[in-house]
Amino acid sequence: MREIRRAQGLSQGDLAGDDLSPSYVSLVENGRRVPGARIARSLAERLGTTVEALCAGDQPAGGPSGGLAQRLALVGQLVAARASRQAGDWAGARQQLEAVLARADADGQEEIRWEARWELAAVLGRLGDPARHEAALRGLLDDPLTRSAPVLHARVAIELAQLLRGAGRLADAVRAAEDAVRAAAELEPGRPERAQAQVALVSASVDSGEWDRAGELAARLRTELAPLPPGELRAGALWAEAGARYLAGDAGGALELLAEADGLSAATDGVRLRLRLARARTLLALAAGPAAGADALLERSRQAAALVDTPSARSWLAVLETAGALGRGDTAAAADHSAAIDPDAPELSPLDRARALLHRARALRAAGRAAAAEESFQAAAAGYEAAGAFRLALETWRELSAGARGTGEPDPHAVVMP
Repeated sequence: MREIRRAQGLSQGDLAGDDLSPSYVSLVENGRRVPGARIARSLAERLGTTVEALCAGDQPAGGPSGGLAQRLALVGQLVAARASRQAGDWAGARQQLEAVLARADADGQEEIRWEARWELAAVLGRLGDPARHEAALRGLLDDPLTRSAPVLHARVAIELAQLLRGAGRLADAVRAAEDAVRAAAELEPGRPERAQAQVALVSASVDSGEWDRAGELAARLRTELAPLPPGELRAGALWAEAGARYLAGDAGGALELLAEADGLSAATDGVRLRLRLARARTLLALAAGPAAGADALLERSRQAAALVDTPSARSWLAVLETAGALGRGDTAAAADHSAAIDPDAPELSPLDRARALLHRARALRAAGRAAAAEESFQAAAAGYEAAGAFRLALETWRELSAGARGTGEPDPHAVVMP
C-alpha cells in the first residue's frame, strides 16, 4: 500500500480522506493495524487497485525485510480472509485463516495469531459448527493476550454469551455475560463494549427469568446509551431495555423504545438484526399494542417473509399470524395459521421453538382441541425447561392449568430479546 501510494504522489492524509486519520493509515502501512474488509476495500479503491492485489504478499524492491516482511505478509493474508468472509465465502475464509494461524504460530506473531483466532471463531459460527465455535471462543478467553486486554476480554465474552443464549444454555450465557460486564467495566465510558456487555446480560437475564434484575440492569444500560451513535448497537440497547420495561409493566414505554430501535435499524446493513427486531416489535404489539398499529406491523412482516423465504421465516410468520388471529378472536384462522408453525425449522433457537409451540397450543385450545393443546403446552414447557428458562416454563404450566392467560398482565412469551 505504501509503495503504490508513494508512486502516485499521495500523502497519508490524501489516502485517509475524510473518514480515516493519517495516523491510522501509517499504522496499517507498518503492519500495526489490520483493517476490516470495508476499510481495506475503500483504501484499495482510492489507490486504483483491489484488495486482492494489496494482499498478494509480494514485496517490492527495497521494501521491508525480515520480521517486518513476515508480519506484513501475514497481515495481507488476514485482510484477504476478511474479504472472503465479507463476500460470503465462509469455507474459503476458514482455509485462509487456518493458514494464517499456522504461519503466525511458526513466526511468533502473537497479535496476528489472536486476530486470526478471533476471525476464525466468527467463521465457524457462520458455518454452523457450534461446538468448534464455542471451543474457539473459550480458547481465546484463556489466551494471555485476552486476559491482559479488557477490551479483547469483553469482546470474546460477549460473543460467547450470545452463542450460549442461541444454543439454549441460559445459565452459562448469564455467566459469560457477567464476565463480559466485569471486563468492560475497566474500559472508559463511551466504549461500545460496555453497552454490548450490558445488552448481553439484560437479554440473558430476561430469557432466564430474572426479570427484576433485568429491570435494574436496563436502568444502568440507559447511562451507556448517551454516547452511542445511531446504528445497530444503539438499536440493540433500546431493544433490550424495551423487553425489561414491558415485563416490569410498562407496555407503552416498551413499544415506543422498539419503534425507535426499529427506525435506527432501518438505516443499517444488519439484515438479521432488522428481521428479528421487526418480529419482536410485531409480536409485542400484537400482545399489548393498539390493534391498528399491530395490524400494520403484521403486514410488514408478511412482506418481509415474502422476501426471505426460509423455513424459519415461514414458521415465524405463522406464529405472528396465529397471535394476530387470536387477538381478533378469529379462532378458525388461528387454527389454520398454527398448522403452518414448524417448531423444528432450522435456525430457530430453543427458546423460539418453545415460543412457537406455546402459540400453537393457544390456537388449539381456542379451537376446542383440548388434548392436542395440552400436548403442545407440555412440549413448550419442556423446551423452556431444557434451555434453563424456568420462569417461562412455570408461566406455561400456569396457563395450561388455569385454562387461559390472565388479562391485564404482561405476556412473557411475547418478549423476544436481541
